[in-house]
Amino acid sequence: MIRKNIVFVALMIVLLISPVGFASEFAPVGTAVAQFLEIGVGARAVGMGEAFTVVANDASAVFWNPACLVDANNRNLFSAYNQWPADISFAGMAYSMKLGRIGTIAVSGVYLMTDDMEVTTIELPEGTGEMFNLTNYAVGLSYARFLTDRVSVGLTAKVVSEDYFGYGYTTWAMDLGTVYRTTFHGLKLGMSIMHFAPEVRFSGTYYDYSESDSTKMKKFETYSLPMNFRFGVSLNLLETTNHKVMIAADLIHTNNNLEQYNLGLEYSFLKMFCLRGGYKLTTDEGGLTFGAGIRMGLGESLGLNADYAYSDLGILKSAHRVSLGISF
Repeated sequence: MIRKNIVFVALMIVLLISPVGFASEFAPVGTAVAQFLEIGVGARAVGMGEAFTVVANDASAVFWNPACLVDANNRNLFSAYNQWPADISFAGMAYSMKLGRIGTIAVSGVYLMTDDMEVTTIELPEGTGEMFNLTNYAVGLSYARFLTDRVSVGLTAKVVSEDYFGYGYTTWAMDLGTVYRTTFHGLKLGMSIMHFAPEVRFSGTYYDYSESDSTKMKKFETYSLPMNFRFGVSLNLLETTNHKVMIAADLIHTNNNLEQYNLGLEYSFLKMFCLRGGYKLTTDEGGLTFGAGIRMGLGESLGLNADYAYSDLGILKSAHRVSLGISF
């Protein structure tokens, strides 16, 4: 058993290090669709700089690493909301339930919506009088279980859809993750592959005014979803009866940007009050985050978590997020 654990840890370290060697100076930004899937879900995760691959312990794990679902309570309901720049509303919800030795299942969904916007054209740049809005969503079904007393795996199958004034697509996607738990100060190592999906093509046709013959209708090109590989580690620096300090770090290798490095810290007092901080090292704008939360027991089996997070978005100013979790 010890030998197997050593091999697993060695493999995780190799996976953590290997993507760095393949990093490119060119950032292929704008080459993937479904960008709403890259918005962090949950105030606790965002408050920790989105270094959350092995930290999640409630139904919100479906948005970071489905293997962490096994750490949630018997039944857990999670919801999150934030007002994104340009009057964009973004929200997520998940519900998880343990099924004994069978494992843990969860259902989840995220959506992004905008206020009505006026349609403009080359001939009518001030507007045609028509209005449209954006409706993007993803709904998923997740399953997770322990393989051993220290290793868990998880899988999410989901449907992803985007629609822009009648131009859109619907496709399938999958998330896969694993977590290894050690006995050394609560050290955890884990990884997840998020938004693995086939290439998609928006419906309809369009005029390409950059070509000499701009009267010919063209089909849209195919695009990938923002698939990313997340590698994470967390460690308890301090853990006493009343105080706990946890640090976490994530490496994210994406198909539409350079490698990203996220750092996070969480301090909890009496297992009730929490303060958090984090930083994204490789973002073009902003990067600083902080937050706070409160955990309350409302009976023998009922618990409530309420969290808030602030994130600096650089020239886009900032975003405030709130999330609520109920366990029962």
